[in-house]
Amino acid sequence: MSSDSPLMTGENIPTQAEPHENQTNWFPALQPRSFLEWLFQTEVLIGFLLVGLLMAVFWQLISATLGFWSNMDGYYQHGPLVPFGIAYILYANRDRIQKYPPKPTWAPMPLFVALLVLGVIAAWAYFFVLVQSALFIAALCTLAWMIYGFRRALAMSPALLFASVGLPMWNRLIDDHTNQLQIWSTDGAYAILKVIGLNPFRDNPTTIHLDNFVLEIAAACSGMKLTLALLASTVFILLIARLKWWGNLILIAVGLPLAVAINSLRIAIIGIFGDQVSSEAGYLFHDYGSYLTLILAFWLLYVLSKKLGWKV
Repeated sequence: MSSDSPLMTGENIPTQAEPHENQTNWFPALQPRSFLEWLFQTEVLIGFLLVGLLMAVFWQLISATLGFWSNMDGYYQHGPLVPFGIAYILYANRDRIQKYPPKPTWAPMPLFVALLVLGVIAAWAYFFVLVQSALFIAALCTLAWMIYGFRRALAMSPALLFASVGLPMWNRLIDDHTNQLQIWSTDGAYAILKVIGLNPFRDNPTTIHLDNFVLEIAAACSGMKLTLALLASTVFILLIARLKWWGNLILIAVGLPLAVAINSLRIAIIGIFGDQVSSEAGYLFHDYGSYLTLILAFWLLYVLSKKLGWKV
């Protein structure tokens, strides 16, 4: 079968402008009968089979990812929003995607099989999640190529690549930079507390003493969680806002300083509550009030994006 031949058929799938009686109904009407007719088409069943193989091979990675998403002290709490982000990116770019009609092909099957084999080896050998994540993304894009054809899959690829912001492939980045973020966030919080007159004192780079409260800025408070969430948000905006090149550069450049500044503010507010109200109030804001500063970070990112030309 040639590289341009459709999946499970020997003739090209006609475009919507040229309907054909053998055209695959990729978007069925929402009636039970038409849905079942669509579901039991050979092409659709094979598609489900390939997706099932992908999920089975990378189940170790998928299971670990779900665990990271549900860990309240972890760095991937933004993960559950990533599938919705992928769906919206596809929706926002539907005009570009629909320029290319689906043209299923067997051509990428050897590549897909090779990626699955490498995925099995990586899972068996307990390779780094970075390797497994990269293989999963590559296999996902290859599967889209088989199902939709190269041009349409290429138009869909930004949304598929967005999945990477929710996968645990950033652990090395976290390990290498958490300590520096701790120090920067402590510096910022110390400066805020000093400006408002609480007379903070530091006896080491990540501890701030107040009169009635002590701030221990641990790794979990380094700001890496906020940094990854803002990274995901920045990439999401870049993929849907269609800013000019200089606007994209500004948005990228602002991400890290904004994360450090907001995290410094969060730590300072914890200190204010703990020192001026009670230790319990400080711990309460640490556990729950921090979401307010997270919302503030997203709002500032949204305002900046609008100033840079995002028309929403």
